[in-house]
Amino acid sequence: MDEVEPAEDRMENYVRIAVVGRGAYGVCWLCRRKESQHREKVILKTIPLHGLSNEEEIAIMGEVMLLKKMRHPMIIGYYSYFKYDNTLAIVMQYAEGGTMERMIQEQRGEHFHESSVLDFFTQILIALHHMHSKSIVHRDLKTQNILMNKKRTLVKLSDFGISKELSTKSVASTVIGTPNYLSPEICEGRAYNQKSDVWSLGCVLYELLALRRAFDGDNLPSIVMKITKCSYSPIGDHATQEVRELVGNLLRLNEHQRPNVQELLTHPLVLPYTLRIHCDVGRVIVPENNKRRANSVMGGRLRITPSAQSLRPQERFPTKTPISLSNTLR
Repeated sequence: MDEVEPAEDRMENYVRIAVVGRGAYGVCWLCRRKESQHREKVILKTIPLHGLSNEEEIAIMGEVMLLKKMRHPMIIGYYSYFKYDNTLAIVMQYAEGGTMERMIQEQRGEHFHESSVLDFFTQILIALHHMHSKSIVHRDLKTQNILMNKKRTLVKLSDFGISKELSTKSVASTVIGTPNYLSPEICEGRAYNQKSDVWSLGCVLYELLALRRAFDGDNLPSIVMKITKCSYSPIGDHATQEVRELVGNLLRLNEHQRPNVQELLTHPLVLPYTLRIHCDVGRVIVPENNKRRANSVMGGRLRITPSAQSLRPQERFPTKTPISLSNTLR
């Protein structure tokens, strides 16, 4: 679906099918675009503007601006926005596979293969790398905000309502996010940066491996206490020692000791998945007459075909030399 300018789009272009989510500010509708030849489904996030302060309206429009900046195959696609009846509507890509949280629940105690976990983990890493390269912190990374394609093989980060754009080497101080995935620095009211997302990613990795949350409790104080003491139950022997150590590296109380996403992408356990995913995306062939759609779906900064330079790390793997992925993964 091509991006539509706000002036060209309106509510009359869509048929509402069902409510698929509710948040603090609005409702997410599953809709179908009337003029779509393939009856394409989209998500309309509707946010009533009545009664909102000027600061709240600016914050909501900030989500639109962030979505427009983050073109990437592993971040939920943005199509357009428009206003109607004092309501803002943001038109986004529909992920048919639902949330990662639901996928984990449907396992009913049967653990994922570790290779599948590392594949999902690496996809999330690549999406975070794209965000962090633009100095954007997600701030609410959790399995509920990670969406899946129909076959549940691809992930897409979503819900950037509380994401924050940081200046170079900047830190934020607003206490915000889902309690179970909050980093210790946020719980303690300290300044934070991209390393806070790394902690949340550790919580997601733990949940994929253990099928339960790393930090849970009956109330907020009990959850915060567990987070600030980094107190979580062992994952279990079904996970290898290497992946358990990876979780431990992400869930370090001292944020300065946590790896950043670029370091994680070249971790010996992760690098084979990084290279495979990168090359799989490179196999996508886009028709010559549909280049505009390609830019909308694939993202402008990710290579459509792998280059000799992007494949070079595979030739010399394993290696202890740091590998720069800044040109191949943005």
